[in-house]
Amino acid sequence: MALTDPCKSREPRVIDNALIQKCIDYQYPKGEVGRLMREEGIAMEEIQEIRIEYMNIIRIDHLWVMKSLTKLQLNNNYIEKIENIHMLVNLKELDLSFNRVAKIENLETLVNLEKLCLYDNLIEVIENMDTLKNLTILTIGKNLIRERENVLYLRKFKKLTSLNMAQNPCAEAADFRIYIAVFLPKVVYYEYKRLFETEREEGGRKFETELRNLLRDEEEISAKIALIEKEKADAELHSVSFVEYLDTRHLFDSMFAEDVEGRALMEIGEDVQEFYEEFEQQFIDLCRQVFESGQKHYKIRKAEVEVYQKSVEVAIKENQNESIAHMDVFMQKKKVLFDQIKALNEKADNDLIDESDYFDKTDEISEKFNEIVHEVWKCLMKLELQLFEQLEEVNSNLERALTDMINTFTEECQALFSQIRALEVIFSENLGDVGGRYMTQAVIADYRGMPPSLKNIISDREALTNAIGASHDLHLQVIDNREDTLNSRAKGWLTNFVETLNKDEITRNRQKILEINHFLDIQREELEELILKPIVAVDMEDIEDFY
Repeated sequence: MALTDPCKSREPRVIDNALIQKCIDYQYPKGEVGRLMREEGIAMEEIQEIRIEYMNIIRIDHLWVMKSLTKLQLNNNYIEKIENIHMLVNLKELDLSFNRVAKIENLETLVNLEKLCLYDNLIEVIENMDTLKNLTILTIGKNLIRERENVLYLRKFKKLTSLNMAQNPCAEAADFRIYIAVFLPKVVYYEYKRLFETEREEGGRKFETELRNLLRDEEEISAKIALIEKEKADAELHSVSFVEYLDTRHLFDSMFAEDVEGRALMEIGEDVQEFYEEFEQQFIDLCRQVFESGQKHYKIRKAEVEVYQKSVEVAIKENQNESIAHMDVFMQKKKVLFDQIKALNEKADNDLIDESDYFDKTDEISEKFNEIVHEVWKCLMKLELQLFEQLEEVNSNLERALTDMINTFTEECQALFSQIRALEVIFSENLGDVGGRYMTQAVIADYRGMPPSLKNIISDREALTNAIGASHDLHLQVIDNREDTLNSRAKGWLTNFVETLNKDEITRNRQKILEINHFLDIQREELEELILKPIVAVDMEDIEDFY
């Protein structure tokens, strides 16, 4: 029976399981090879390439079943939106050419994408591709891109070597090719033709001023990004001491970030600026003292934990050596008893001892063996109990020491945060005094020359008081929240650390007990196997004789 060509369907559709299966079938080779491949079948989650083209698709869906895809062709359909492909994280090639896509979106997770084709769509802006660091080829010709500044967005793609923007409104300018050449120095091919050095030089001359300004702006942005990344890295490093960002002006700036009234009152003039700067400096200095306290106490805690870990390692090692010594003695005694059984086995093999005598003697040996097994079990369990109790006490001592350290640290910080709050109170009082004088002067001057942001605040005494009160409350809330965060994280760390410590010790103890019992069970099994060896040999001979 001939397969129906899915490409002949003219009804608008969405991608579903049946359609995917048809497209997979359609990709099989013709003849016997294709028939065998269909019979064997390929799981959808293992498919790496698929063509769903000329299928009148209006919506992308159901591709979550194909998580191994590296190449997806959806060209020549009626797709209006890029969606439901976020799970295709292995995708390297995506073709959405000849569709009706109006916006580049939902590509954030496709970090492995190398080739993106969006030719002949309705796109106006190049955007939302920041995560596509591996992008090498971009085809976005015949769209609706009017502003050639969209090209500048592509400067962030360091691996982009081939670009096509032909038949966009912005590409109609005669100098667009040299614009590409100078502003995208990493691009080697434009419209599938090599960009020559002479074109870059010509573009450099024509757009010299624009390029210089762009490079300056990018340098400033890069410096800001580097600073932000450094702050994040430092914050991550300092988070173990619970004082991240407190070595910067971050907390101070946070107070004014949402404080509309406070920022407006700063426009009163020099009178405010003078004590504002003093407040700022003292505030940041106190934050740094909190930071330094956090670093100091972190080093103390770290040293205490390191001493603890070394003492635990020594205790476990000593206990292990004692256990090994007991096991060595046991193994020597075991060898003597096993040699006796082997001698009895040899006699049994040579019919020098009857079965009754054999089992009488092996029973005696078994009894002795069980005695030494029980003896070594008691020794090993006693050692493990001693170690468990020893570590339990050490853990309790460490918990008490760390609790004292955390309490000392939080008390130090509490005193510093109290000073920070006192500074804020003084600042608010000063702000109220200056605001009152400014309001009096404004009334006399009939509010002439007053910044627009101050008019509602300085309109009357109640409005001014409310504004200063709201600013003060907001500042205190920010300070309190940071102190609460520090305290909760410090105490949370202590709780988690102690719980993990105790949990790990219980797990170690249980595993050790299981290990001891398992070892001795194996010894008993070896004894039983050795004793029954002649009996098994006789049974095997009987079976052979029977056949």
